[in-house]
Amino acid sequence: MKSKIADLVFIIAFLLMLFLPFVFSDKKGGAIETDENRYLSKAPVLSIHSGATTEIENWIDDNVGGRAVAKTLYNYVNYNLLNEFRSSTAFVMNDWYYSLDSENLTLNNLQHKDVMDAAEQKTFVSRLQDLNNYFSDQGIKFCSLVFPYKVDIYPENFNGYVTQVIPNSEMNVLDTLSQDSTLNLKVVNSELKDAAKNGELVCYRSYDGGHLNSQGIRIAYEALMEEVQSRMPEAGIRILSNSDFTMSIQEKQNTVNGQKFSEENVQYSVTNPAAADDSAWFSRIGYISGDPYKSYRRYTTNDASKPSILIVGDSYIWMEMFPWIAESFNNSVFIHQFDEDNLQRVIDRMHPDIVVFAGLTTTVEDSVHYSALTTGRTLWSKMHF
Repeated sequence: MKSKIADLVFIIAFLLMLFLPFVFSDKKGGAIETDENRYLSKAPVLSIHSGATTEIENWIDDNVGGRAVAKTLYNYVNYNLLNEFRSSTAFVMNDWYYSLDSENLTLNNLQHKDVMDAAEQKTFVSRLQDLNNYFSDQGIKFCSLVFPYKVDIYPENFNGYVTQVIPNSEMNVLDTLSQDSTLNLKVVNSELKDAAKNGELVCYRSYDGGHLNSQGIRIAYEALMEEVQSRMPEAGIRILSNSDFTMSIQEKQNTVNGQKFSEENVQYSVTNPAAADDSAWFSRIGYISGDPYKSYRRYTTNDASKPSILIVGDSYIWMEMFPWIAESFNNSVFIHQFDEDNLQRVIDRMHPDIVVFAGLTTTVEDSVHYSALTTGRTLWSKMHF
């Protein structure tokens, strides 16, 4: 009798093992799986044809087996029990969200794997000197500014999780190089770190995985404008102060791989902006962009007494800071580092008084190493637009 009961239990368990994966299947055939950013296979056609076996196998691999249930359980264990989440796209630790990327730039920066060796530093300095000479020959002022990664400003959140492979950091190396005043290189590092040590939140805690928040942007903005002022003291460039801004508190909400976050952020907006958006200018000059973000911008105040500025950079500039910068100039243009092959052609059309390279360490280093910038004007004349 006991043997028959045991057999029955095993049979039931076996059938459950067969059918439960179908019961808990994701049933999202042909859709994008939001947790893992995969395109799921469509349900196979129930007929015998060439490739039918492959279709069935792909659908079973992608849709059967309770992937979503397993993922939910996995997230619960990591978020609620271990207070940690690791994936190819993000770290979430102690309610702080840090984004990664396909090239692991953030992780390499955190582990100090991206530090320039002596030969690379020499090349970087040489290229930066070339750029200074290149723009000087055209009567244009030049400077470059480097902003730290979020992991540089708040590295303590990774203690015990990630080992720093090399003791020195890229920010420290760049800070040392910036002591040579002839390079016109500014590293905005201590300003943000000191603010963070004093309890100020200068990066988004969990709403955004990498960017400075509005308070951090204010610090970076002031550092950038002070650097531009030092290169053009005769221009009388004004830096916006608190009286120029309207401040408000905004609640930011975000979901990272199923985990919801929210935080308050102080939002700054120019109270009476003089600069107007004229991004249609790019169409008028036939601009051809390779920038996937379409982040190129132009603002104008129509005040000829003010100088003009061209900035090459990344999202640390164009997402929030650029309209503030534009208030102090007659003509302000931003192009992404992905559009550097348009740089000289934009210069020829807007005639800036100063060119600024600004962004994360990798952004500025890539921009400085970009070979076409100093190959001479004959190259540009052979290219369209």
